[in-house]
Amino acid sequence: MIFNELFGRFLSEKGDITRAEAAEWVKKADENASPLHAELVKAKILSEEGAYIALAEYLGVDYRFCQLSEIDPKLVGKFSLERLMELQAVPVEESASALTLLCGNPFRFEELRSLRFETDKELKFVLSVPSQVANILEYVSNKLQQVSVLTDYSATDTDITEADGELSIDAPVIKLGDSILKEAVSRGASDIHIEPFEAEVVIRFRIDGRLTRIDTIPVHLYPALLARFKIMANLNIAQRRLPQDGKIGLSINDREYDFRVSTMPTIHGEKLVIRIYNIGFSNDDMENLGIAGRQKELVEGLLSRPHGIILLTGPTGSGKSTSLYTFLRYLNTEDTNIITVEDPVENEIVGINQIQVNPKANLTFATALRSILRQDPNIIMIGEIRDEETAQIATRAAITGHLVLSSIHTNDAVGTVTRLIDMGIPKYLVADSLLGAISQRLVRKLCPRCRKEDKTTVYEMQMLGLEQPAPIYRAVGCPYCNHTGYFGRIGVFEIMIVDERVREIIAEPGFTSEKLNEYLRTNMQSLEDSAKQRILNGETTLEEFERLADVV
Repeated sequence: MIFNELFGRFLSEKGDITRAEAAEWVKKADENASPLHAELVKAKILSEEGAYIALAEYLGVDYRFCQLSEIDPKLVGKFSLERLMELQAVPVEESASALTLLCGNPFRFEELRSLRFETDKELKFVLSVPSQVANILEYVSNKLQQVSVLTDYSATDTDITEADGELSIDAPVIKLGDSILKEAVSRGASDIHIEPFEAEVVIRFRIDGRLTRIDTIPVHLYPALLARFKIMANLNIAQRRLPQDGKIGLSINDREYDFRVSTMPTIHGEKLVIRIYNIGFSNDDMENLGIAGRQKELVEGLLSRPHGIILLTGPTGSGKSTSLYTFLRYLNTEDTNIITVEDPVENEIVGINQIQVNPKANLTFATALRSILRQDPNIIMIGEIRDEETAQIATRAAITGHLVLSSIHTNDAVGTVTRLIDMGIPKYLVADSLLGAISQRLVRKLCPRCRKEDKTTVYEMQMLGLEQPAPIYRAVGCPYCNHTGYFGRIGVFEIMIVDERVREIIAEPGFTSEKLNEYLRTNMQSLEDSAKQRILNGETTLEEFERLADVV
């Protein structure tokens, strides 16, 4: 393939790969009848974005990353959506004389020129990764579907009918519900909030920990939409006065998702909150969580121990479950029997026996743990230690030769010791069984494309404990980060290792958390220190540090 040879030569001249590598990968790409950039991405020689940036440079066109918020569905609606999906292209910008098309396939530029018959403007092409173009087209399709539903239905439409005692919901409302779920996934939301008020119903998504208002729908449509979600989650649609919980399983863009549905009665109707779990999500690398360097060594040391308890702590939404699953994947080997008890099972892992608690059938954390101990486990993961009975069984399992991983709600790592003692575990057993505790929080990561380097002010030097000005980065905002200045989140951690001195302090008759804190002050990197290090590394900002009110 001539293209592969020419592009390979371009990459080697550019310095992305050597001449020898170019020749080797051109040969492999030709044998597989695939473009060179696809082979390089598959082999992780280049990132997908890096490959397409180089491809754009080679073809003499611009590369562009577009956020969903930059896309105007009305502009896209001027063209056949089916045709755009076929050509892997989307209109992103229109001026008086030109129309800019975002393209995911550079080999279809000539076909794209056929769109000139649908507009009287000059066509300009910009290149992007195919997955982004596909995501944008999915988003536009959902938006156009929502607009269609909201336009077609008048205030007199009921949308809900009953025939022969069975409930029927009109198809457009079904499409509206599905489009909301798909849009949330496209935007990378962790939660969907649908909130009824007197004059409107507000839809908000939680993205990177922050709630963002996305849209509104008319009040008269909400009962049908609510009923649709209740039916999908196997909830009682006639029950409007009590909270309900359920689950929806759905495949979106060839990925399996669990949507945990919760309803709550308010003065204007039932509020709906849907938490999104990507059950196919896999994270095997602790460094992706933010555990690196010395902290990674400490965690790996804890996980290498044959028995004892390792506890993760932090508020809801601080990433404890993600960390636990990452640790389980690290420990998951053929010669190890791992059993988990969870509520709910958020992520399925091949090779691990996972149990979903079911209080209605009397399968609680405590009852499941009793049976697990007869299943010859090496490692036990308990989703959360919520009560005294679970804490006692977990402690017994730890001192009888099992490695136990779990989470518990406290403000810091030291608080896990006090919490276990408050739950009725004798101090000598806490000292004997506890290997360590990891407290964590999530902070937003600075956008790598638009962050701006600056020097610390006098106030910032005081906050960070610096004697001399140091370089830090500030949030700016660009299309890549949706003009927030941040893209994604990363953890900050406090890792308490229970060594001999910690055990002595816990077992002392006059134990207090203050004594333990005094010892650990010089023997442990605190959450505050971890967050400060992230700022000095250029990963986050002082504003995110100050937001963690319970850290400082």
